[in-house]
Amino acid sequence: MLPPVGWADVATKRDLDQQRKLLELRIESTDKGNRAHFEKAMRHQLNVILGAFFSVAGVLIALLIYGPR
Repeated sequence: MLPPVGWADVATKRDLDQQRKLLELRIESTDKGNRAHFEKAMRHQLNVILGAFFSVAGVLIALLIYGPR
């Protein structure tokens, strides 16, 4: 048995289209936020890796120049 409801309580195709558009906008805005966060994290990771690489390269060059002979 269904509760007594009228036709005003039934979702129309127009209602579904509006909800779809709202959902698409929400997904798009979330995607932009995630993309910005991802790009920031990737830049930070690249900076850390490059810093470590140049530090090790500097130590190796110093050992080659001033190391024990």
